[in-house]
Amino acid sequence: MLSDVSGAHPIGREGWRQRGASLGFTAEVPRMTPLPTDRPRVWLFERNAHAVTLKASRSSFERQWGPPHRVVARDEGRFQEAHWGWRSGCGLELVVVSREADRLHVFIEPMEVDHAMAHLGLKDEVVEWRADAGSPLPREGWVLTRMDETGNRYDVAQSPERAHVACFARILEERAHKQSYYVEFRGTPAHEDAARKDWAVIRQDEYGNRAEVARLQCEQGARAFADVYEADPRHKQTYFVEPVAPRP
Repeated sequence: MLSDVSGAHPIGREGWRQRGASLGFTAEVPRMTPLPTDRPRVWLFERNAHAVTLKASRSSFERQWGPPHRVVARDEGRFQEAHWGWRSGCGLELVVVSREADRLHVFIEPMEVDHAMAHLGLKDEVVEWRADAGSPLPREGWVLTRMDETGNRYDVAQSPERAHVACFARILEERAHKQSYYVEFRGTPAHEDAARKDWAVIRQDEYGNRAEVARLQCEQGARAFADVYEADPRHKQTYFVEPVAPRP
C-alpha cells in the first residue's frame, strides 16, 4: 500500500534494505526511455555529479540493458568510454558510464542514488562507493517511509520531487509485498515566489522563429547545453536559456 501520511518515525535511511540479497540484477525493472543521442551530453555531467561507482561488469550490464547509446574515444583513441542515458516515466534522468570492464559510474543527484539503482535493477552489493555514504537524509522535502509487518517505520529516501519519491515507493512495494510505503512532505512549504522553475534551452533562427530544444531543472546545466550548441559552427541559429514553469 502506497499512501501519503504524516508522523513517520525516522529510524535510519538503510531500513528498507533486505538482508541476504544476492549480487547482480533484480528480476524485473521499470521501463525507461533512452535519452536522445543527437544532442550534446555535457549538460548531464554538468548537472549531475558522479554519485555512485558500481562493481559490476560491462558485459552483464549490456546483457540487461543493451549496447551503449554512445561510445566516445578517449586518450587519443587508446580506449573507448561507453555511455548509456535514460529518462524514466517519473522524470528521473541518469547517465551510466563504463570506463573499465568491471566498473560502472552513475551520474545522478546523490539523493537519488537508491532510486536510480532501483530503476537499473541493481542490488546494493554491487555498490563500491557512493557520494552520500554516511550522510543523513535532508530535513525537508518529500520523504519515503517504509513500515514493516510489525509496525516499525524507517525513512528510506528523500527528494524535492514528489514524483520521484512516489515512483521509488511503487518499485519497492512491487518487490516487497509484506511492506507498506508512505510518502509525506516534511518542512515548511516554499513560498510561491520561490517555486521551482525549469530552464528551457531556446533556439532562434535568423527570422526570429523560436523553438524549445531541451528543458532541464538546473540553470547551470541548461546554459552548458546551450553553450555547446552555440559553439558548433554547423549551427547557424542562436541558443539561449530562459526560466519556464515546470510541466504538470
